[in-house]
Amino acid sequence: MSGWLVKSFLLCALLWLAMASCSAKKEPTTIQMAVGGQTQFIYLPLTLASQLGYFKDEGLTVNISDLRGGSEAVAALVGGSVDAVTGFYEHTVRTRAQGKRLVMVTLFDRYPGVVLMVGKRHLDAVKSVKDLVGKPVGVTVIGSSTDQVLKYLLRKNELDPQSIPVVTAGVSTMLAALQQDQIWAGVIVDPLAVKLEHDGIAKALYDTRTEKGTLDIFGGPWPAGGFYFQKEFIREHPITVQKLVNAGLRALHYIKEHSPDEIAAAMPPSFWAGDRDQYVSALRANMDLYSPDGVLSAEGASNVLKSLSLVDETIARAKVDLKETYDNSFVDKSH
Repeated sequence: MSGWLVKSFLLCALLWLAMASCSAKKEPTTIQMAVGGQTQFIYLPLTLASQLGYFKDEGLTVNISDLRGGSEAVAALVGGSVDAVTGFYEHTVRTRAQGKRLVMVTLFDRYPGVVLMVGKRHLDAVKSVKDLVGKPVGVTVIGSSTDQVLKYLLRKNELDPQSIPVVTAGVSTMLAALQQDQIWAGVIVDPLAVKLEHDGIAKALYDTRTEKGTLDIFGGPWPAGGFYFQKEFIREHPITVQKLVNAGLRALHYIKEHSPDEIAAAMPPSFWAGDRDQYVSALRANMDLYSPDGVLSAEGASNVLKSLSLVDETIARAKVDLKETYDNSFVDKSH
């Protein structure tokens, strides 16, 4: 009788283990990644990790969808067509105020790298954002981080955030829009900003490519690009998330340990836009942009919330718990 009981117990245990194994979520090896403007320096660590084989080293295949702007990448993530986004941290705060749970797990950029540039035809007339009221200004896409920075500058100057008519002018069309005077100004990032300056097409009015410029505009640190996921994906697939974080941190370490020329050599030649020397020069001016460790600070998160709340009263009323918008634990495990 005792032998029968033992056999019954073992059979039940095996059945339980089999059921648990079937019900467990399988860790995916292929990740669908969205990014709004892959060629921009703010998202360079994503492409670098791919080019250097860091995703492959982690056993991952990362398929990158290059969209027009961050808001389109967010929509793709929330809609379920992608698993992750390389984009600005501020999107996780804004969507949290809407009841959605997006979480940043690796920070790439210490500051936004965003520049409000005025077209050469209007340099004499435009000395501050106040002079752009009623004039068309280009952003990558409405609702993107470039759009939000413009609205923040308006509100900071006690102007209506809607007082400037924004025009969608993605990375590929911003240059032509300025050259043809379709827009008075554009909110741009490098390497395009450097090209516009070099070619005399536009000049910077507000500049967050440096720590000083970021502090002058936002009054404190303003963490920007990095990897983020839906919270449910993180809960169900922590091993996959950790692998992606590992690859991202390796890319940041590569940036820290190599010259702009070496980094440019690792990037797809199409990213140089026909001028490798100018690309390297622009990258050299942006090297301090990148985070040394991938950690998003509580101070930076708080300052992002403060700036967003100034523009959008619904965010101010939402009482966003910032601890729900980023998670440094994967970075900590990787170190």
